[in-house]
Parts: sequence; structure tokens; C-alpha cells
Amino acid sequence: MKLLRLKFIYKRLSERVPENKRKQILVKMDYGGIKEDIDEYTGKRFFLALLFGLIGLLIPLSLGKLIGLEEILLTFVFGLVLGIIFFCLTLLLYYLHLEYQIEDRAKRVESVLPDFLLLVASNLKSGMTPFNATKNSCREEFGPLAEEMKVITTRSLGVESFRETLKMLSEKIDSRILKETVSFLSESIRSGGKLAKLIEASAEDISQTQELKKELISGTKMYVMFVLFVIVVATPLLMSISVQFLEMITSIQTGQPAIDGTTKLGFLSSQLSITPDFMQNISFILLLGNALLSSLFIGVLTERKAKLGIKYAPIIFIASAVLFIGFKTMVSGIISVA
Repeated sequence: MKLLRLKFIYKRLSERVPENKRKQILVKMDYGGIKEDIDEYTGKRFFLALLFGLIGLLIPLSLGKLIGLEEILLTFVFGLVLGIIFFCLTLLLYYLHLEYQIEDRAKRVESVLPDFLLLVASNLKSGMTPFNATKNSCREEFGPLAEEMKVITTRSLGVESFRETLKMLSEKIDSRILKETVSFLSESIRSGGKLAKLIEASAEDISQTQELKKELISGTKMYVMFVLFVIVVATPLLMSISVQFLEMITSIQTGQPAIDGTTKLGFLSSQLSITPDFMQNISFILLLGNALLSSLFIGVLTERKAKLGIKYAPIIFIASAVLFIGFKTMVSGIISVA
């Protein structure tokens, strides 16, 4: 009974999603190999996002006095903002997880595609028809490619032709290489000719392209290392020095006696408008922004897509924040000894 109620809630929530967005989600589910019902899939994630948004709303209301929020209106506004952030962040994490599933599936298919094509070509040379050669090449080690090929060959046993159903493979796996290969195979089957040699040539071209991509990625490793060094090491070091410099100036200003309303510090006599605590908070915000931007840049260099690099942002931020605290302690110790 509870399961039926949850499914009813999921369906109602899923109906709130615009129809064009539902179609986009359905396409991405096909690319990710997700066989779940669209209503249950979207409704479940929307429901969990609402729960996390409710948690964000209740945190200030329940802990308002502990975090210094006394006014009810201010507490409610802060909770509302936090709830919206939690809601959007949860949906973003689900979206990124789906994108990673799609990309991982495409990579797995592209890695085995040359071997699959060579096996198909070998079966064709032995005298098999294109349909039988493809069907007998669907082995378990080919993973998602074999699974989708089995579905296509099964559908080809009905009224649909093998050449037409073969085009459906590009609708199940989001890979440019696979789409071009499927289009090439479909036209080759229609026009006839030495299909086995064409498939072997196609497999060789795909292997060479993959090797070139690996060389390009390895060539960008120095750029990635340089970016990581600047973001994770150099930036926290400079920020820790800046914060410690402000603390030193503030300490000097508060420790000097005033003479005729002024101090003996010359250009340091004016009161600083930036406090060390404020600078430290700004440093953490800047480190978070740098982590996001650098992760997007690394995603472009290594994964060819910026959004696929966001997964590195938490690691980069934690590492840079820990080093910032460590550098600040180290600089403070050096200055105090000096």
C-alpha cells in the first residue's frame, strides 16, 4: 500500500514537469541505459529534491538562535533561500549523475567498437549474412553495445528490416563515432559491395582516432598539472600571506598609543576597512570559485566537456582549503618567531 502511494506521488510530481523537459529526460534515459518508467524516475528525484529543500528550510528555523538569527522574518527568509539552494543543488547532482552515466556508457561502447566490427567482418568472410554476422558477434564482453545489438537483431526478426533497425542504435548510445559507423554500415548494406573489407577499414580508422585522442589527452597533462598547482598550492599560499599581513597591521594599530589623535605609524595611521576575519571568509569563497572554474577547464581538457569536470571541484576545494589553513598557521608561526 505504501509503495502504491509513493508511486502515485511520483506520478503527480512528474506531471508537473513540462512536456518538452520530459522528452529530453526520456532521451537521456535511453542514452544512459535506464529502463525505469519516466514518471517514477522523474517523480522520485523531484520528491527527494523537495525533501532536501524542506531540510534546508527547517535548519535556520530550528537552529536560528544557535547561528545568531533572532528575528522570525529574517530566519524564515534565510531558511527559504537555503531551501531553494538545497533543492536546486539536489536536482543538479541528479543531472550530473545522469550525464556521467551517459558519458561512461558511450566510452565503454567506443572502446570495444573496433573489436566488435572486426568480429563482424570475420563472420562475413566466413559466409554469413550481415544479420547473422552481427547477431553472432554479440558477446558479453562487449557490454552495452552487445545488449543493444541483441535488441536490434530481435526486432529485425519481425516486419522491420535489419538496416532500418540498425539506425536505432544511435538513439540508444550518445556517441558520435557510433552514429557515423551505424550510418556507414547501413548505407554499405543497402549498396552492397565488399562489406567485410569496408568494416575492417572502418574499425582501423576508429582505432587510429582513439590513439590520436589518447595522445592529445596525454599532451595536455602538463596544462592540468600547472592549473592544479596554481589553484591548490599557489593561491592558498598568497591568500594566507594576505590574511596574516592584515592581522599583523591590525595588531600594530591596536598596540600603538595615540598622540594628538594620531599614531606614529605614518601611512598605517588610517583605520583599515577590511578585517582579517572578513578577508579569511572571502578567501574561502574565492577558493570555491577557483575550484569550480578550474574543474570546468580540466573537464574541457580531459573529457572534452566542461560539465564532466565538475566532479573534481569538491576535491580541489577541500585540498586548497586545507592547504590555506596549513599555510596560514605556518606563516603565523614564522612571523611570530621572527
